Amino acid sequence: MTYGLISDIHANIEALTATLAELTSVDAFLCMGDIVGYGPDPIACIDRLQSLPNLTCVAGNHDLAAIGRYSLDWFNDFARAAIEWTGERLTADARSYLEGLDLTAELPDAFLVHGAYPDHMEYIVAPADAMGTFESMPVSPCFIGHTHVAEYYRNRKGARHADSHSALLGCSIALKPDLRYIVNPGSIGQPRDGNPDASFGIYDTKAQRLEIRRASYDIPAVQRKMREARLPQHLIDRLPRGR
Repeated sequence: MTYGLISDIHANIEALTATLAELTSVDAFLCMGDIVGYGPDPIACIDRLQSLPNLTCVAGNHDLAAIGRYSLDWFNDFARAAIEWTGERLTADARSYLEGLDLTAELPDAFLVHGAYPDHMEYIVAPADAMGTFESMPVSPCFIGHTHVAEYYRNRKGARHADSHSALLGCSIALKPDLRYIVNPGSIGQPRDGNPDASFGIYDTKAQRLEIRRASYDIPAVQRKMREARLPQHLIDRLPRGR
């Protein structure tokens, strides 16, 4: 089985389209949430996801906030404004799709959660943050999103520490049977690791190999649509910076 790994699309249909063009040969898709928020095309992104074959998707904090199931108090002013804008534009079908997403998904060869586990919306940004998830996750590898940073963590079962590895420019990982992995493929729609290109992954279960890749897309086109929608200027300006 070959999985396409996608996360933190954030209503950026241009970035999602460019990413999916690189994933035409995969057998199935894993999405770690935050389909909506920040960007100008929430409905188009939900519709495109629903058309994917063999998709497994979990909810992100922006997805839940857009349907009133996660407090806006957790968000800064820019994110809150975009969530409120998104919530006003969700169709009944789009809202129903987001409402149906679970917080986790367990497959025979992967575990999905948006943030950490069992604290679903906590951030994993350092090896110490990863330890609770390593101790709780039922299957390795565990795929996450939330931070918008492409990276991965490794831990040997029973060890009290983990190591971390950046995937800013992409990477190829040969998964070792004596190690456990937490992998963040990065953000498709709003990367924050200094590289503005959409970030995604490929997981080959037979070869036990994982890749993280980048795809360029038409950032000015997204910025134009965001300006027309009167989304916060801060969110518009950060796209080409990848920050």
